[in-house]
Amino acid sequence: MKHLNALTDQQLIHLYMDGDVNALATIITRYKDKIYTSIYLLVKDRYLSEDIFQDVFIRIIDTLKGGRYTDEGKFYHWAMRIAHNMCRSF
Repeated sequence: MKHLNALTDQQLIHLYMDGDVNALATIITRYKDKIYTSIYLLVKDRYLSEDIFQDVFIRIIDTLKGGRYTDEGKFYHWAMRIAHNMCRSF
């Protein structure tokens, strides 16, 4: 999995869509702290933040598996937009 860290987000997404679950784990690891912190700063509740964080990545996985992700090279911004919208829903 060490070689995966050197890949771009787009490359990791393509690998994941081709069946490499380690590629998704690499993306999650890459952004989990930033996304979780952003969620926490909006909702100010640890448990709710954890729930929303999980929901964000479930939505991301569903979108990727459904072939609805448009590869614009901005995975992080897309993930943050999902997180922000989910926080607003709560």
